[in-house]
Amino acid sequence: MKRGEIWRVVRAGRERSVVIVGHDALTLERDAVLVVPLSEVIGASLVQPHLADNAGRPVGVALTPRVGEIAKGYLKAPRGELEAASGESLDIALRAALDL
Repeated sequence: MKRGEIWRVVRAGRERSVVIVGHDALTLERDAVLVVPLSEVIGASLVQPHLADNAGRPVGVALTPRVGEIAKGYLKAPRGELEAASGESLDIALRAALDL
């Protein structure tokens, strides 16, 4: 589990995709991981950018204001990695949403 990876999450009978945004060293040592959920129905904006994987396929809109921690046990399967431009967009969105 590394920063920029897209994972399928199953929680409370619901399935969705998330992007790992926490530092790799922190993710390695904790039982939970910091993620941003993805949406396929909400429109994109500066703080909620549209993201694509490293093959250029759209993966959804990052719901950056909903960044949070989730137990690793809920992450069921990797779905790829963000392309570089999407990773940069997500970093900008996180800084804007968290006023960093």
